[in-house]
Amino acid sequence: MEGSEVESVLEESNQENQLHNNTSDAEEVKQMLGNNMQDTEINSRAADTECDPSPVSGESETAQLGTPSTTPDVVENSPSVCEGTEDTSFTLSATTPNSNEQPPLSVRNGSTAAAPDDESVSAESSSLSSVQSTSKSSPTDSTTSGISNGPSTPTSDTISSPFASSPQTNPKNSIPLHSLSSPYDTDCSRKLISQIERSLSQESLLDELESELLACQLPVGENGGGKKGSPPVNGLPADQDDCMVAFEKCVQYKYAQQEKAIQRLLEENKRHQELILGICSEKDNMKDELKKRADTEKLHVATIKKLESRVEELLRELKESRDKLVHQDQAAKAALQHVQKETTYRLEQANRKCDEARQEKEAMVMKYVRGEKEALDLRRDKESLEKRLREATREVDRQALRGNQLAQEKGRLQQLYDAKEGEVGRLAREVEKLKEEINSHLIKVKWAQNKLKSEADAHKETKDKLRETTSKLAQAKEETEQIRKNCQDMIRTYQESEELRSNELDAKLRETKGELEKHKQEQTDQLEVHRVKAKELDDLKRSYKEAMDELDTLRTKLKCLEDERPRWEDELSKYREIINRQKAEIGRQREKLEEVTALQEQHRRDEEEMASLREEVDSLNGQLADLQRDVQGSREREAELLGFTEKLSSKNAQLQSESNALQSQLDQLAGSSAELRAKLEETGRLLDDKSRQLKQEEALRQQEVQGLREERAALQADVAKLKTRVDELRDELVTQKRKQAANIKDLTKQLTQARKRLDQVDNGGCDRDAGSMGSRSSSSGSLNARHGEERSPESQSGPSVVVADSFPEVDKAVLVERIVRLQKALARKQEKIEFMEDHIKQLVEEIRKKTKIIQSYVLREESGALSSEASDINKVHLSRRGGIMASLYTSHPADSGLTLDLSLEINRKLQAVLEDTLLKNITLKENLQTLGAEIERLIKQQRDPKDEARRK
Repeated sequence: MEGSEVESVLEESNQENQLHNNTSDAEEVKQMLGNNMQDTEINSRAADTECDPSPVSGESETAQLGTPSTTPDVVENSPSVCEGTEDTSFTLSATTPNSNEQPPLSVRNGSTAAAPDDESVSAESSSLSSVQSTSKSSPTDSTTSGISNGPSTPTSDTISSPFASSPQTNPKNSIPLHSLSSPYDTDCSRKLISQIERSLSQESLLDELESELLACQLPVGENGGGKKGSPPVNGLPADQDDCMVAFEKCVQYKYAQQEKAIQRLLEENKRHQELILGICSEKDNMKDELKKRADTEKLHVATIKKLESRVEELLRELKESRDKLVHQDQAAKAALQHVQKETTYRLEQANRKCDEARQEKEAMVMKYVRGEKEALDLRRDKESLEKRLREATREVDRQALRGNQLAQEKGRLQQLYDAKEGEVGRLAREVEKLKEEINSHLIKVKWAQNKLKSEADAHKETKDKLRETTSKLAQAKEETEQIRKNCQDMIRTYQESEELRSNELDAKLRETKGELEKHKQEQTDQLEVHRVKAKELDDLKRSYKEAMDELDTLRTKLKCLEDERPRWEDELSKYREIINRQKAEIGRQREKLEEVTALQEQHRRDEEEMASLREEVDSLNGQLADLQRDVQGSREREAELLGFTEKLSSKNAQLQSESNALQSQLDQLAGSSAELRAKLEETGRLLDDKSRQLKQEEALRQQEVQGLREERAALQADVAKLKTRVDELRDELVTQKRKQAANIKDLTKQLTQARKRLDQVDNGGCDRDAGSMGSRSSSSGSLNARHGEERSPESQSGPSVVVADSFPEVDKAVLVERIVRLQKALARKQEKIEFMEDHIKQLVEEIRKKTKIIQSYVLREESGALSSEASDINKVHLSRRGGIMASLYTSHPADSGLTLDLSLEINRKLQAVLEDTLLKNITLKENLQTLGAEIERLIKQQRDPKDEARRK
């Protein structure tokens, strides 16, 4: 867009240059025709009056000598008074903005031939008039005209002579006023014409540079928001201030050269005026020619007036066409900018809506994935609850087996209870003996306690005395520390007081020694304590001596330090003087350093200024070189400027077609935006439906969880009931054991009675010996039974087996053997049950820990990270392969064929799949509920016969 704007601005400037050139050419023709009309009037007056040539020459001389720079018209008209011209031709060309070739209008008249001197005079006068007219224009005029009217061209004042033609005009548009066979074409006139053309070409180049600079500046001001880094037009630098300064310097330099050339030309003009004064004498010969030319020029006056009116009409048409073209360009630019803004705004809106739709699609996919994840979690929870339910049923079975095992254990515990009762009786007798021993020991202990109390009181007194001594020693240490800080006098006084105190301490120590000796005589048990105290006292004495030695060493050190103190004070004063001198020297050095740093800073600034000045000089040299290159390039671009007008027209047509195409695209975008809005509304409705369905699903899942919790509570209640039942069974076992113990006691009594009867029958007079032996055997058997019970459950029934074997009845032996076997089996099962209970507790704790870890890990992970590795690998393969499915697993569409309609169709299919899965989940939930009800019914059926059996 920036390139097209630059081309349009260049084409506009070229059109304005052409129009301005055409107007300036028309004004030149008009002025030349006016000058010719003045010449014809003068000639006609001269022919009518037939005046003497001398006054005319005198007037021309005075006019030319008096004001050579302000009256160029007199100089231009003066050669027309001369006679002897044979052939005079005028070629007039009126330019139009749409044609490069104009039909020339020539006016020819035959007359007598003129002398070469007349030709040189006319050429010199024409060159003089052109030079004077150019000297009137100043640099400020050229700059102001360039700023107001765009690219400036030589005005009518500058091109007053037919020989002063601008280099910007086309050779086809030049207006030659003399033919190649003109009698005024001499070497001198050619030289003057070449000099004038050279000066005018330089001035025109300066004007062209100024116009290009302003044309380069105007688009930047109009656009305002253009890029700062855009390349300048025609190679000019973007920094306008530096460019203007360099341009003004160049213009001043060129104008100084032109002023010098003008002065030189004025000097030459003076010489030529002197020549003209000599030549004016030959004007008499031109009268006849003037008379003839007056007749012919009268005929041409009417045609010239017609041409003037035609020229004015053409000028008006040119101005109108230029204004129309400017307005059309402005309107076209405004329309194009408006269309571009609208298109960009609509495209941005469409892109934004597409991005929003894509984001909503991704969010919907993520919601679907989250719903699937929640469904999987609920399914896992359901499976875990089912496992727990199965485990609860297994636990119930285990508890039932345990109840049976407890019933079997009842008999064994009854036997143990009987054995323990025998042990209790024996232990009671032993306890009575021990009580008597304890009473005797208590008496001894009381006597020892009284003795210990008396010894403890004495020991406390010794402790108090030792505390006093230790406190006094601590005070002595504190006083020694104070003495270190005080003066020598205080040390001496303290020494005296310390000696007194040491004497007192020695006296107290003697007293304590006497008391200790008395205590040794009285209490032999405290000898060791007194020895320890004596050792402590020795240690205290040693520490006291060491403290005194330290005091002596400290005193000597104090004396040494006091002796060295004046020497150190002298050294300190010397060092202070040295430090003061060094501080003064440092201050002086700092001042010098600041001066040096200031000079270095000044030097650095000077170097920076020099570098900046060098850079400015280099930049100015570069700018001068750029200006020279631009001058050369401008000469080359003069031929290219004509082609820009044609490009402008073609560009306008192209832009019009582009605007039509953009309008059609805008209509299409509006239609597509309406479709997108409708689709977005539809997706919004679908999302609302999805959200409602998800909420319903969440409510259903919560209900399921609540039901499972209730089932869990019911199972826990059942477990509690089972525990209470187990406790009841244990109580029953205890009662049964007691009953069995009573029965066993009765049986043993009956056995003993039967034995006694048998013994009486066999041995009538040996009852006492047998009774005593039986009691001894029973006591030894009870002892053996007690030892066997401590070793293993198998040996517990040893005496009963012996008794049963000794009993002649067979039923009792079988019964006892069966009881023994049952007790052994019960013991083994009890051990297994305890082992399994411990193992189950450990497993349950590990499962709880692992569930907590898994729950924390799952809650911490994102939803997408819970998928399996196989699914992730499959997604990666699909995204690499490309296609429609690849765009689902990537952030950008991977397939060009994935349109909005196709994506909506895919979403519909996914919606259908989601509905199917939800329906399946609902059916599965119903099936689970039915399974739970069936399991509950079966459990109740299993419980009913067990309860009936227990009641029986």
